[in-house]
Amino acid sequence: MSVAVFVLSTGRCGTQWLARFLQLNLGDAATVTHEPLHSAWSPREMLAARTPDRLEEQLREPIDEHLESIREVLLQRMYVECGHPVWSAVPFLIEAFAPHVRVIHLIRHPVPTAWSWLTHRAFSRPLLPHLGEKVLLSPFDGGVQFPEYRDRWASMSPFEKALYYWLEVNAFAQRVQPTGGSGWLTLSFEEMFREDSRRRVLSFLDPSSTGREPLDPGYVDELHSVSEHEVDPGEIERHPAVMRLAAEFGFDPLRFDAERLRGRYTRFKSRSLT
Repeated sequence: MSVAVFVLSTGRCGTQWLARFLQLNLGDAATVTHEPLHSAWSPREMLAARTPDRLEEQLREPIDEHLESIREVLLQRMYVECGHPVWSAVPFLIEAFAPHVRVIHLIRHPVPTAWSWLTHRAFSRPLLPHLGEKVLLSPFDGGVQFPEYRDRWASMSPFEKALYYWLEVNAFAQRVQPTGGSGWLTLSFEEMFREDSRRRVLSFLDPSSTGREPLDPGYVDELHSVSEHEVDPGEIERHPAVMRLAAEFGFDPLRFDAERLRGRYTRFKSRSLT
């Protein structure tokens, strides 16, 4: 059987670029997808359930069908799934496809990650009254690691809630990693665009690619938008758990270019920080 590869991430951290890069460099040797199930991975429910068998039937069926399609692909070539909705299913997938499975944990600094999610209206007031709020995860969901956020959830800004999501997903990855063994690669958004890192990714997935010059897909961002929220990135200091985990992954949580991020992600490009 060929290898199944899954990217564990929060999203808004380069999964589009990574998918394009792998399509370009793996060619016919792999089927590379980007969020093929979208929200049908039911990440909030899978976090508690841990296996599709424990989900309600209407949530389980699309996952079961997708798993069958992956198995069909693996009869002929590698399968790669990028994107964020699969994150909470990764432990199940490691077990389901072992030993022919690889995981890439893709991580980005928490401030631009959270800010970027606001451009996709995460944790924001819906545009229309009949639409529900886009809640990526909440401390009231089953299986979360930081339920203490329940006491402060109602008073948190959308940016802070997106930071909480960053915390839960990457702390989850940290817990899962020991079970991944040698089939696990942690890669930061910030280093992904360096040639040595590109070579490392290709070698991780295909050892025969060692020494091959990686092809560059160029700039990829098909979902760029802006947010109406005025963001104070200094709010990260209210979240010591986020600060600690960011540091564990090698980030300086207070090192970011606020004006550049404001110019890219919001309509408020000329206002100074409060």
